[in-house]
Amino acid sequence: MFNNKVLHPLKTNLINNNLIHTYLCMFLVLFLIVLPTEAEDNFLQLFEKEFKKVINTARPAVVKVLATRTSKNVLSRNVGNITMLQQDISSGILLDKNGYIATTTFSFSPNKIEVVYHNDQKVTAKVIGMDKLTDLVVLKVDDELPERVKQGDSKKLDIGSFVFTIGSTHGDHPIVSFGIVSGCEYLPEHPCDELIKINVPISPGNSGGAVINTSGEVVGMILAILTEQTDMTFLQPPIQLMKTQEITFALPIETVKSVADEIIKNGKVSRGWLGVDIETNDLGVFITRVIQDSPAQKSGLLPRDIILEFNNDPIRHYFELLRRVGTTTPRTDIILKIRRDGRVQNHTVKLGERQESK
Repeated sequence: MFNNKVLHPLKTNLINNNLIHTYLCMFLVLFLIVLPTEAEDNFLQLFEKEFKKVINTARPAVVKVLATRTSKNVLSRNVGNITMLQQDISSGILLDKNGYIATTTFSFSPNKIEVVYHNDQKVTAKVIGMDKLTDLVVLKVDDELPERVKQGDSKKLDIGSFVFTIGSTHGDHPIVSFGIVSGCEYLPEHPCDELIKINVPISPGNSGGAVINTSGEVVGMILAILTEQTDMTFLQPPIQLMKTQEITFALPIETVKSVADEIIKNGKVSRGWLGVDIETNDLGVFITRVIQDSPAQKSGLLPRDIILEFNNDPIRHYFELLRRVGTTTPRTDIILKIRRDGRVQNHTVKLGERQESK
């Protein structure tokens, strides 16, 4: 049997070594903070200057987007009409000097859209087109834009990368935040591309804002917020019972540019359409209905077929099939591996073009 008298001293020595290392690290940090540099700036002052430099470099490329809808309602003959005003504040990113701006979809159909630059100049904008799969909208202003986005490479981001976010809100000044990248993930609501996952707090109006790397380059657009309820106990005060944790997701700038370029060129993004209703169960992606005259019907797919692969890539969930179909050009031949009545077979399907009404 082991001798406990031997184990305890070893454990104590290990704890002491860890404490020594911790104290050394704390001393080193404090030493760097209080150590004056040649410019008589301490570590925090130098960090602050670099922080401001990054923000000032990228800020001109981010704008505020004001979407307004007015409507007249008749109350009564005696009272008359009343004008209802609804306004949505979001953010946008300047794409080029030709007047094109990328933002996110609006919560309503606006009568008027205005863009406010970083210098408080306000101009009217019009919608060129939108893509619901990415929640992306491209706006156009008649004036030449003051700045062009300094585009970075989102693929260089990794777990632990530092990023900044710049977005609009009520008032004259933007909201600036600092956070760390946690990786890239697909969201069922946004299956178009992997989104950049960031533990950074954002505010209402930040949607469509920019994610900035430490070089002052735009690497993404703020797209979605995932809210998670924290663990609760009956011993917590009422204010803590309502606490939630928010995780920010951003669309990579490469996707923003490619979608925006297609909208600018064609007024829309052409996406593939299969023509099936499906659900995910323990067996896989299960076809519940095949739409008449759809590419799926023409290729011989039937209800109760189970989709296994899309061009040799496994399909495990509904949003995986939606992503693969939606990011494929219409009139492209694709191969679906399915299981029917216990037998596996391949079907070649020429995808149609997705319409929003379908």
